[in-house]
Amino acid sequence: MSYQPKKLLKDIDSNEVQKFKESFDNNTTKVLTEGDEGYEESILRWAENAIKKAGIVVQATCLDDIVKTVNFANKNNLDFAVCCGGHSTSGNSSSEGGVVLNMRKLNKVRVDAEKKLIYAQGGAIFGEVDSEAWKYGLATVGGTVHHTGIGGLSLGGGFGYLTSKHGLTVDNLMGATIITADGEVKELSANKNEDLFWAIRGCGINFGVVYEFIFKAHEQKEIFAGLLVFPVEKLNSLVEALNVWLKNRGTDENATFVINRTPPENKPTITLLLFSDDSSEQVFRNKFSAIYKCGEPIIEKVECMPYPKLNMLISESSDYEDRKAVLSAQIDYINISSIREACDSYINFTNENPEATKSYILIDLPDGKKIASIPSDSTAFQPRKQFYNVVILQRWKNEQDDESVYNWAKNIRSIFNKDGDKSLYVNFVDIPGYINNNEEILKNIWGENYEKLKQLKRKYDPNVFFRKGAVIFP
Repeated sequence: MSYQPKKLLKDIDSNEVQKFKESFDNNTTKVLTEGDEGYEESILRWAENAIKKAGIVVQATCLDDIVKTVNFANKNNLDFAVCCGGHSTSGNSSSEGGVVLNMRKLNKVRVDAEKKLIYAQGGAIFGEVDSEAWKYGLATVGGTVHHTGIGGLSLGGGFGYLTSKHGLTVDNLMGATIITADGEVKELSANKNEDLFWAIRGCGINFGVVYEFIFKAHEQKEIFAGLLVFPVEKLNSLVEALNVWLKNRGTDENATFVINRTPPENKPTITLLLFSDDSSEQVFRNKFSAIYKCGEPIIEKVECMPYPKLNMLISESSDYEDRKAVLSAQIDYINISSIREACDSYINFTNENPEATKSYILIDLPDGKKIASIPSDSTAFQPRKQFYNVVILQRWKNEQDDESVYNWAKNIRSIFNKDGDKSLYVNFVDIPGYINNNEEILKNIWGENYEKLKQLKRKYDPNVFFRKGAVIFP
């Protein structure tokens, strides 16, 4: 079956566009086109290469704004994107000449401390969720960078420092209010619109715009965490120490292994972000004793802190500006030869491309027992097993270097692919043109759930209105 190509704003009657703009209350909702005050700011994104000149930007302030925008874009078959944190490096939260629904002003977060539930509007970022929940001594599973939007991360699965203990973000999603392609507002939960609730927990980008999420909250106290930076010559001993730690680790601790360059000298280093869900420094040092035996770090920044601060520890290395791309692999174990090969490649590449020295290779090491304990068909998210995400974050300056940077990242991914089964995490499948409705890739993302998702796409979005990212075609 073929699908109509999406139109741009310039392709439709200008009177229709004007009527649409005038249908909003301009005292509360800004509807921006190029040249309007605030337009340039509205199209800024985390990655400079993801910035596109939208035909129109609707800065929604209520549920009706979302419904109206979806109906207008769908009726006119317009290219449509939803933006919250704007972290999609391939531009999935942007549109060149189409409609962008900017959710950022819909960022209210409220907490029901008695029921331990967090109600967060779809435009919130995880820093706002963390801060509000912390007032009640609570937390939910969110991202590891505080300015990440809750929408994209939650709808794709969601990993965070609490994943070992509480599972994925989607495993803590208790309900949602969603606007589907036909403009219908639906409340979702385990006993209301169950099929759509199943689908958005891992494949939500294909099914609608979420006005509000309801997350399960957990009691949370202060934690002990921080960064240890070692010279790259310590690579072998650190990997060996991590494998020792992995054999004995508990669900209340986590480590993230990063191959990077550390300012101001920008020498190659190994950075470990270590997290203990306990406020004691002694407990922290006992948990990570194998790592401390590797010798004196170049930098040690560890301390007792409130939980929200944890999600700000790598924000500096994940700031705005620069061109960016994300690619990933899933590995089943820590293989020193693969890591050494990737590290050597990283050093050579960044030596030859000094404007890419902010790039890094990250391996997150959560305990997967909680993820694996949930049946693989209970949510759209796949896979349900122990694995580790390898994230290749590319940062560079110039457009002419795009291809060489992408090719390097693909090479790094191929190094790690032999240590896993080629499963993919949808939130990290983010290179432009990488998917192109490739069924093999889509099956690597959703596994045995893919066929059911195709049926649900046919039911809820048969004309494929939601067409950004890893798109399922019925």
